[in-house]
Amino acid sequence: MLRYLAALPFALPAFALGATIAGIVSRRFGRQIHEHPAVVFLWLASLSLILAATLTPSSQAFEAHEGLRTTRVWIWSLPSPGALTHVNWQSMNLLLFAPAGFASGLYSGRRNVMLFGSLALLSSLAVEVVQYLLIPLGRAQFNSATVIIGWIGITVGVLVGVLVSALYRRGRSRATAPA
Repeated sequence: MLRYLAALPFALPAFALGATIAGIVSRRFGRQIHEHPAVVFLWLASLSLILAATLTPSSQAFEAHEGLRTTRVWIWSLPSPGALTHVNWQSMNLLLFAPAGFASGLYSGRRNVMLFGSLALLSSLAVEVVQYLLIPLGRAQFNSATVIIGWIGITVGVLVGVLVSALYRRGRSRATAPA
């Protein structure tokens, strides 16, 4: 939890910039892929939230001593079951990645759901690799548990998004059906 709070001074402006860019490009991109601009905006904004929260330097990065800034750590572990019942860094990652999955599930075409869901899954892995490689971020570690918990959040988000989308289309078809 403290990791995210320490990154707030940099993450909030980065998210605002990302959401602004998402708002600018979502209409045109939505037309190109034949999707509603609001769904495209939600997906791009959720991706900018992930990037802002994970790839901006934390304020601690500037205060860390030299040994910490140059040490890289590779950790192979599974997520803690407590991530589902307690607030910790893993549960925060689960919540951070779930909106990208949810937005992926809202796409109307099965092909787009698969494409953007897969891109969201790749973003979890890419974030960990970039954090590992870019030492100035102050998070020079790769943790497989973080990737897996991100995938769980995205998968749950996709399932919820598909369910919401199906219920919306079902309700809409009932409203337009002749009585």
